[in-house]
Amino acid sequence: MKKIWKFLVHHVKEDFNARAYGLIFLFLVASVLVNYLFDFEDTYLDPLKGFPKFFAYFLFYGFAYFSALLILHFTRKENTFFKKRDFWIRSLLAIGLLSLDGSQPFLHEAINASFSVQIQYWAYKVLTNLVGLFFVMLPLLAFHRYYDNNENYYYGLRPHQFDTRPYFQLLLLMLPLIIGASFNDAFLQQYPMYKVTQAYTVLGVPEWVTVAAYEAVYGMDFINVELLFRGFLVIGMIAVLGRQAVLAMAVAYCYLHFGKPAEEAISSIFGGYILGVVAFETRSIWGGVIVHMGIAWSMELVAFIQKSL
Repeated sequence: MKKIWKFLVHHVKEDFNARAYGLIFLFLVASVLVNYLFDFEDTYLDPLKGFPKFFAYFLFYGFAYFSALLILHFTRKENTFFKKRDFWIRSLLAIGLLSLDGSQPFLHEAINASFSVQIQYWAYKVLTNLVGLFFVMLPLLAFHRYYDNNENYYYGLRPHQFDTRPYFQLLLLMLPLIIGASFNDAFLQQYPMYKVTQAYTVLGVPEWVTVAAYEAVYGMDFINVELLFRGFLVIGMIAVLGRQAVLAMAVAYCYLHFGKPAEEAISSIFGGYILGVVAFETRSIWGGVIVHMGIAWSMELVAFIQKSL
């Protein structure tokens, strides 16, 4: 924990600008209020289908990310990143992959055409997490190979040194908060993410197999999340944004959570910022993977327990 605290103190000392941080804060407050007052993401974006959904999410995430960067640009006179071709290549790729993974065009239609009605829900819950491999990880690794091969860390996938202890300690500190949140009705409406169905009877396997298959890919998808947000949007953007990459990423990360309870979206701002700082300082995403995956599986477990009581 001391190591994470040192990272945060050092980063804030180097990066903090009162006007920039203040305006980013006001922008996030306004964004959260608008989304949850009008249920914007759930009502207007989520019901869309196909490529219109992809373009809508591209505008949605692009608005978040580039608004944050505009604030940073005008509050710090030395900024010239908007003039750099490399910035536009990286940022548009990141927003495009995020929008593709968020919208998953035609996935519902493909599942409906390929699976029986009894297992469509289970297939969707599994595949919606599995496709992140094709929408995020493989494109970023290809980009690294053909465009960015002078970057030695593979966007945090291959750190030179890595100490796991601070992140497991952080998980232990989070556990009482997760247990406390599990008594909230809004929490139990959202979690567990997988609602048990009769798919296991159709597939002819024990019930725990279908649940375990979902939980495995659900946890693994957080590697894609960390690779995109902390890996590419922080480590991969250091060359063009420096420390400012962390704050811009945290804004986009908040928008990613707008389909979830408001408390989770708000906490994602702080969680995203902290994990972004850790990624910046360590050039590794594995601390974030440990924390993110551990929290997600803990939330699933306590929700299962609460609903079984």
